[in-house]
Amino acid sequence: MKFNPFRKIRKNKMDFNLPKVYRTKVIRGVSIPSIIRNGTHFFVDLEVYEDGRVECWNFEDFEHFKKDVKRGWVSVSIPNGENISIHGLGSWSINDGVWIHNKESFIDYVWSVIKYLNPNLDNLYSYSEKRENNIIIGESGKGKIYKENKRIIDDPFPEKVIGKGTNLFLKDKEGKYHLIRLDIYNEESIIVNRLEKSFEVSLVQLEQMILEEKLLSELPDGVQVNILGLGNFKVEKKQYTTRISEKLLEIKDTIRKLEGKPSTIEVCIKIHQQYTVNPTNDLREQLKEAYENIPEHERAYVGDMDVKDTIVRMIIYGEQEIENWSHYQLAKRMGEKLPSISIPKPKND
Repeated sequence: MKFNPFRKIRKNKMDFNLPKVYRTKVIRGVSIPSIIRNGTHFFVDLEVYEDGRVECWNFEDFEHFKKDVKRGWVSVSIPNGENISIHGLGSWSINDGVWIHNKESFIDYVWSVIKYLNPNLDNLYSYSEKRENNIIIGESGKGKIYKENKRIIDDPFPEKVIGKGTNLFLKDKEGKYHLIRLDIYNEESIIVNRLEKSFEVSLVQLEQMILEEKLLSELPDGVQVNILGLGNFKVEKKQYTTRISEKLLEIKDTIRKLEGKPSTIEVCIKIHQQYTVNPTNDLREQLKEAYENIPEHERAYVGDMDVKDTIVRMIIYGEQEIENWSHYQLAKRMGEKLPSISIPKPKND
């Protein structure tokens, strides 16, 4: 009689109500500058990983990435006269663009990055669609910015210190402008990237560079902006910009969050929740102070994707603030019934 290893399991009715575990795997990668064409042209850092995957607002495999480049979703240039939108900075119409890559050379470049990370091309990822209840399950490929902290010179397992990036412009000694990324770790460690040679500054030094107008968030019309690895263009006209004072608030807020403290957005959300349960004039004043402490370009994040900060603004500044809500404005233009939002009024203290 042949041995059946599953006979005992069947007989004893194996109990699969067992404690659950999961594991994570570190996939190394680097970020490179590029453009996503989604209505307008968005400047992005594509994240390229050693398993062949590229995070480009899609996250599948290298073959899918190539299709995204060929169909123009991932772009390598911006036509003259069109706009570039840079997250956290603003939007500008551009001209006289000079771009390094065409579609084929950019695909080859990204493939060379993958081979640099994974010389033997081991375990390259092949995408297969995942569904649950007939719904496609997407996957985020957004990685974590980090630097290594070596405790000894040849530390085989250096500590990974997590940071967060934000965009700014740098004016160099020759008067040239560069779109750079600040990788923020703490008050003593902010790395200026997207240059041929990155360098590290403290928060105090960064504030001095802002005072000296070496770091900027706004640009004079007509200047040339250089993006390492992507190309250059001349700024023609701004659509909107973020003030440098607000970017500095954002950087300080990022440091607080990296230190484990609540961000200004989190503080505001918590007070809003308290006000919703117990609407008082005192909490409304606290909400106003908390909301106005948030950098202006980040205030929309105190609400969900639909209402953004509309409800908070209605509580603080009055119900007429609903007229600035995009859904309200669209309904008004279309001649449809205007949407309403009910907010609790403060009780007498």
